[in-house]
Amino acid sequence: MQNLLALRFGNAIFEPLWNADNIEHVQISVTETVGVEGRWGYYDGVGALRDMVQSHVLQLLCLVAMEPPARFDPSAVRNEKVKVLWSLRPIGEADVAANTVTGQYGAGFSGDRAVVGYREEEGANAASDTETFVALRVGIDNWRWAGVPFYLRTGKRMQRRLSEIVIQFKPTPHNIFADVGATLAPNRLLIKLQPDEMITLTLMHKEPGLHGIRLDEVGLDLSLGRAFASARRRIAYERMLLDVFQGNPALFVRGDEIEAAWQWIDGIVQGWRATGQRPKPYGAGTWGPSAAIGLPERHGHSWHE
Repeated sequence: MQNLLALRFGNAIFEPLWNADNIEHVQISVTETVGVEGRWGYYDGVGALRDMVQSHVLQLLCLVAMEPPARFDPSAVRNEKVKVLWSLRPIGEADVAANTVTGQYGAGFSGDRAVVGYREEEGANAASDTETFVALRVGIDNWRWAGVPFYLRTGKRMQRRLSEIVIQFKPTPHNIFADVGATLAPNRLLIKLQPDEMITLTLMHKEPGLHGIRLDEVGLDLSLGRAFASARRRIAYERMLLDVFQGNPALFVRGDEIEAAWQWIDGIVQGWRATGQRPKPYGAGTWGPSAAIGLPERHGHSWHE
């Protein structure tokens, strides 16, 4: 998350493009290959929306969407984060069917081993309707992001463990290479947070050879593991505990952030209850229910996989 702040506000090339004029949509994915891992009793009373979206996913969304703070100061950073939460378009009873998908994992494979479904886990209730997967189409109603959809998803027993952010830029306004049969793909900024920290910017580039103009996507890659190979990698809890000892709350949530996040989340939960929306089944080791694929595709977009 600190690297995300450095990428946005430590490099002059991105900020002029970081808005609705240039960005088509944004994706944030936080997926796990594990199941409930013996925590069924806790998890069944919470679910993916309240366990992961309310905390991890919304925090990433805030760092992507926030305005530049006046300085790198805990209060200044958190002031801008809470403004994003206040700007989230509510998803209520009238909107949950069109903008949310929930799922619950069944039996399948995790890696090379067979695993049981959520309802067959130790201590499970065979009639549980708790979601282990959620995908959302989210709007932020402010000047910077008006009209830009944010696609959020998180789930357990997914195909791969990853935390990543995809910034999909708009296509070029005119393809000057169309007459020679070359097509252009929009630029994309991929920010991988785990398991490997990497930043990739895809650009169009001419293929080598004497066959005329043929263009293909080429990635400019920054691997933090290679760039800082000699530095000891710290786990997140070390960073958190050090910030506690040093009295630095910059990346901790503030009371008004918590209230704003829960107010938005509670609206979705109430919408699900009012409409009777139940999680759709998906096999362990997949990317979730098929309806989740259709969520962005109805608007001409697709998940980055």
